[in-house]
Amino acid sequence: MTKVVIIGAGSGFGGRISLDILTRMGLKGVEIVLCDIDEKKVETVHKYVQTIIDTHQMNKTAKVWSTVNREQALPNADFVMISVAIGGPAYYGEPFDSEFTIPLKYGIIQTVADTAVPGAIFRALRTAPEMIRMVNDINRLAPKSMILNLTNPMSVLTWTLSKYTKVPIVGLCHGVTGNFKRLADILKIPQDEVSFICAGINHMTWFIDFRHNGVSVMEELRKAVRQNTSEKATGQNYFYRTQVMDITGYFTTESDRHIPEYLTWFQTGDNSSLKEYAKITRGIKDRRHAWYEDMGVTIESRNTVELGLSHESASGIIEAVSFSGSFEFSGNVLNRGYIENLPFGCCVEVPCTADANGVHPHTVGALPTMCAALCQTNINEHTLMAEAITEKNREKAFQALLMDPMASTKLTLQTARQLFEEMWNREIELGIELI
Repeated sequence: MTKVVIIGAGSGFGGRISLDILTRMGLKGVEIVLCDIDEKKVETVHKYVQTIIDTHQMNKTAKVWSTVNREQALPNADFVMISVAIGGPAYYGEPFDSEFTIPLKYGIIQTVADTAVPGAIFRALRTAPEMIRMVNDINRLAPKSMILNLTNPMSVLTWTLSKYTKVPIVGLCHGVTGNFKRLADILKIPQDEVSFICAGINHMTWFIDFRHNGVSVMEELRKAVRQNTSEKATGQNYFYRTQVMDITGYFTTESDRHIPEYLTWFQTGDNSSLKEYAKITRGIKDRRHAWYEDMGVTIESRNTVELGLSHESASGIIEAVSFSGSFEFSGNVLNRGYIENLPFGCCVEVPCTADANGVHPHTVGALPTMCAALCQTNINEHTLMAEAITEKNREKAFQALLMDPMASTKLTLQTARQLFEEMWNREIELGIELI
């Protein structure tokens, strides 16, 4: 029986991923262990998953149990999923509120603050220590497992954890899958007739090839994206991404709510629209439908016990590695020459195949030069963040801030230091461990 441990399972994500796993593997036999420090939340998810199993008469072939103790959960796990918010809720409350609002005092309008920008730097600094302890526990208690990381900042944490783990690790994000489906829809092409190559870094991957029944439709794609462009701030419009596409020639995956944080172009002049995206993020606690839509399902289905798949990749990987067959997905892995014009050893997002022998990243070759250059500006920041964490080096964390696209556009050396010190001291005031 395949054993899957989900750390951070007390959110709706734990239930949704469990439903995916049971849809693929319920009758083949799977043990799902839900682990979370919030006992009440994990018990709620446990009851929901048990209802799915009972409804579909999987009680003899699948089982679920829950615990607040990961050392109890981990022994002999085959897969360990990590989707956690360390220090407080992911997108509301402290420390997120301070990480979001302190930079605003210095003129930095963050729109999400989970990948780049000052808020994401401190998210990484507070998240990494506990995740490293998780990896050490996995090395000891589940030495034959595979880690599936779903925690942001994806690139930095996957890269950092790779330095500690003795088991395979891959980072998973739904950006590529969700956007390929949206692009197929605006082209009015059946999704199963589309093939594509998408590569880069997490939250800045590029569709460098897009085909319908083997024939390139790149020009048609560019035209369709332009026709669907809207200046209205929503979770999935194409205002910023269309401008980036017109400059580079290629469509980048991440939503207009994310992409302005990774580029300097949208920070100056009239950047009032960034405030609208910031409002969307700040209201995410009351907008769980957006979170479900990112997974490719609807908020109305949050309590469903009917079998069905979201477009998260985790369950497909688990099934392919556990049994025969293969599964293709977009994964975050260390660059072993998969993208030849990005640094060897950094964290990249490339097409991968999972099968009974594990996960196999595909070699993409070179990205278009401009696309690689934009990725590199963010990799510089990621490199310093990863080094700051592994070396416990406070000054390298500050250097990462200096390399950040938003910060470098808005701050002098002096104001950058002031911002860094204020954010650092606020985390300490909140009792949060940093590196």
